[in-house]
Amino acid sequence: MIRNYIKVALRSILHNKLTAFINIAGLALAIACAILIFLFVTDEISYDRYHAKADRIYRVTRSFHSPEGEVNLHLANVAPPIGPLLKNDFGEIEKMARTINFGMVIGLEENGELKKSNNEEFVFLAEPAIFDIFDIQIKSGDASKALQRPFTIMLSEKAAQKYFNSENIIGKRLRADNRFDLEITGVYKNFPAQSHWHPEFLVSFNSLEDDRVYGRNGLETNWGNNSFGTYLLLQQGADPKKVEASFPSFLDKHFGSYARANWGVPADWVASKTTTLFLQKLTDIHLRSHLDDELEANGNINSVYMMSIIGFFIVLIACFNFVNLSTARATKRAREVGLRKVVGALRAQLIGQYLSESILISFFSLMLAMLLSARGITWLNNFTGKAIPANILTNLPLLGGLILFACILGILAGIYPALVISSFNPVTTLKGQPGSSGKAGIRKTLVVVQFAISIILIIATLITFQQLSFLNTRELGYQKDQVITLDYYGDDLKNSYEAFYNALTQSSGIQHVGRSTRIPTGRLLDSYGSASVMKGDSLVNVNADLKSISIDEDFFDTYGIQLAAGRKFSKAISTDDSLAFIINEAAAKAIGWTNLEENIDKEFHYADVNGKLIGIVKDFHFESLHQQIVPMIFLMRGNYRRLSVKISGKDMKPGLAHLEKTWKAFLPGKPFEYTFLSERYRKLYEAEQKQSQLFTTFAGLAIFIASMGLFGLATFNTLQRMKEIGIRKVLGASVGSILQLLSKEILILVGIANLIAWPVAWYFMNQWLNSFAYRVDMNIALYIAGTACAIAIALLTVSTQTIRAALRNPAKTLRYE
Repeated sequence: MIRNYIKVALRSILHNKLTAFINIAGLALAIACAILIFLFVTDEISYDRYHAKADRIYRVTRSFHSPEGEVNLHLANVAPPIGPLLKNDFGEIEKMARTINFGMVIGLEENGELKKSNNEEFVFLAEPAIFDIFDIQIKSGDASKALQRPFTIMLSEKAAQKYFNSENIIGKRLRADNRFDLEITGVYKNFPAQSHWHPEFLVSFNSLEDDRVYGRNGLETNWGNNSFGTYLLLQQGADPKKVEASFPSFLDKHFGSYARANWGVPADWVASKTTTLFLQKLTDIHLRSHLDDELEANGNINSVYMMSIIGFFIVLIACFNFVNLSTARATKRAREVGLRKVVGALRAQLIGQYLSESILISFFSLMLAMLLSARGITWLNNFTGKAIPANILTNLPLLGGLILFACILGILAGIYPALVISSFNPVTTLKGQPGSSGKAGIRKTLVVVQFAISIILIIATLITFQQLSFLNTRELGYQKDQVITLDYYGDDLKNSYEAFYNALTQSSGIQHVGRSTRIPTGRLLDSYGSASVMKGDSLVNVNADLKSISIDEDFFDTYGIQLAAGRKFSKAISTDDSLAFIINEAAAKAIGWTNLEENIDKEFHYADVNGKLIGIVKDFHFESLHQQIVPMIFLMRGNYRRLSVKISGKDMKPGLAHLEKTWKAFLPGKPFEYTFLSERYRKLYEAEQKQSQLFTTFAGLAIFIASMGLFGLATFNTLQRMKEIGIRKVLGASVGSILQLLSKEILILVGIANLIAWPVAWYFMNQWLNSFAYRVDMNIALYIAGTACAIAIALLTVSTQTIRAALRNPAKTLRYE
């Protein structure tokens, strides 16, 4: 019987080539998209789950609050004393390990000369317990001893090959910052792609106890340096919520007593009201953590949800196409059903027959989809930077799941048409009348749902493009073009910066050179707290947290940042480097000033310094447009970490060449590595750009699949009305009136779909836009454009058949059938 089912199904598919093609092609595209989205989503949700103890590993994070209780900073890292104190106070903590990311210049000495010197970003100092918490696969060396001694280092496979072209390197040495020798004690496997951090070098944490690096006292008492990743492995059965609930009393006990003893805070000051500690699940970091100092760019759970929904919609639209075309074609198969019933076929047999046809189409679609997805995986990997395996056939769980998915899809897509066809009355069908009535309503409903989804996707795409265009064209308040940034090596240039600066600016290609602790496009993470300003005859504390940046005299000119009042820092005024402050307009507003000029040269207290406010700069977007412009204060405290160079646009190549030549003359042991600020700015929104492109690609496929179904339905409906079209033409109907007649129903359905789509699109896109501090307003024109686009697609799809039918010779049309 099954063999007969398959034979009849194949005959039916070959007999109805257009319908079969639309169904198979539409389902194949849908399944291919579903496979790619499934692989993408599976990869995203698998981060850090490869650790055997992942369910017990937590990261400690720390937030800071304004006096009103609002969170103004939430850090993924915490201060160095916190980890050991937590381990000591909480018996639920089985293991604790701290890490800190140190950018270093790593070099290899050969015959007394430094070779292969590179500025390495992924250098982490880590405590030995890191191997007890994480599953780090050791290729050589002893994990229990590898990081016990100061100035020892382990390398990843990648780093070992980079510096030695070998993994047999235990006992060899590397040079760090041309100051310290690091003894290699082992090699570990590269961290999997699905990890929230990818250290290429692990240095012993107790190297920090050396006063030349950090100092033991700083590790035990510095509550202000929140740069230390702190990971906890909880005991089996420990309740993280219970542990976290005790953190306020922990902070009051340790941080509160330290602050009162060393910072001079009032006796009634409560530490837990200014800062909070949290436990964050390791497996939540990649998708659910977007804190202010993440180690790497994370994914977004909303993107996972969005892609999953789009994948579901694509498959749903393809299934709707199948149901629509199958039920519409049911009248063509009415006589076949009648004859089968007359010769004794049972309804269950008829349902089995048509379900087998549906499942066969689904399997043909699956085979085509696997070919399409094999090509698509390469594109997806290139686009997202992932390394998803391209051979689906070797992934037996996925292959088995796809076969089961094809069966279920075939049954779900074919069950309704099978029930409709098998219910035909044999008496009426053999008389040439329709087997049943009232099914057009179902088809219309499915078309409405398809186009509602399509309109939502079109509107979402248009709004996404508008927001991204806004991000790229908004006036930032500073000049980002022709500015390059480099690491600043203060120790090496301590006594020669003036000579370095003069040598650089001798070239007409170099316009400005400025130093700072942070640069635009970065995050504002530094603060000495609030300030005090003169009100009347006394200093009054300002109820605002000022984010601080240390800059030199040329920083504002390098970035073209404009003054609102007062003056900039000057080399000619000796007190500017110690007693002068500059704030932005947001800080002046937070203080409560309306007249800016009258507060210039007034006494100003900040960071334990009684100085003067010499200037106020206009607001500019130091951070991304996801964040509001916050109160900022600029001072000249040194400790610069970044060098910014403004190069003339006309002399870009000569300017860069002169910069490199000067760099090598003054910093021969440091790698010359620079980044264009405009490129850094682009990367701020890289996730949104890629999300938009993925969204647009899959949304376009969804609309295309919906159009294929509409084309098939229009073709069938036109064939059904051929005789009516011929009679109307004989009676004098014009081509335009016939086109209007055949298109009117589609336009009504698109209008209904529009009523459904607009509120849904508004809700979800408003939620997305709210993630930006600066956003576009949703314009009604975009909604109208989305609807117009859907109408145009529908009319274009339908008119390809209706115009052809309307132009046909009525003499031939009336002989039709």
